[in-house]
Amino acid sequence: MTHSLHRKGKKADLQKDYVILAMLAKGINDKFPDSRHRLIQIGEILNEYNPINILPKELWKVSPVITATYTDIKTVKKLIKTLKKEDLGISIVVSGLLEEIQKMASKIDLKLHTVHYSLGIFGKKELLPSDKILEITTMCGHHCISPQSVLYYVKLIRDKKISVEKAAEKLKKPCVCGIFNLSRAVQILNIIAKDSS
Repeated sequence: MTHSLHRKGKKADLQKDYVILAMLAKGINDKFPDSRHRLIQIGEILNEYNPINILPKELWKVSPVITATYTDIKTVKKLIKTLKKEDLGISIVVSGLLEEIQKMASKIDLKLHTVHYSLGIFGKKELLPSDKILEITTMCGHHCISPQSVLYYVKLIRDKKISVEKAAEKLKKPCVCGIFNLSRAVQILNIIAKDSS
């Protein structure tokens, strides 16, 4: 399972939200003498395609995974094509709308290895925050962005004490894995701030 699986939102919004994870597989390719070098090479390629967010570079030398977030499938297609050509032997996970990813993969002659689906939310859903707040909090796969933080920054935006862009940057900070989509956050924060004013 990938921690980017449960992102919430409408189809039109999720068409602007793709996460790439490159990860070493414990006991399979993490012991190669150059496995870290290969992973860092993938990080450099991810960075070349101008992600909206990426795992901080200082963590590339220690993390078994490097992540990046993009806002369009065309960029993801070019990026995956480059990674396919480089053939570095490290697993690549693409999260986003399945139909878009399947089309992209078939166009560059790639077959999907595994597909994961989110089955939704079960239990006392009435205890959850609103869907719009969940659209922001689910962009951090480790759930390091609290609904209370979102509401705090929405109040600051409404009171004109912070810009929407600055609030999105502040919300991004606890999400160290690099999968928080800043441009989506700005869009959602604008909607929440207008709706609650």
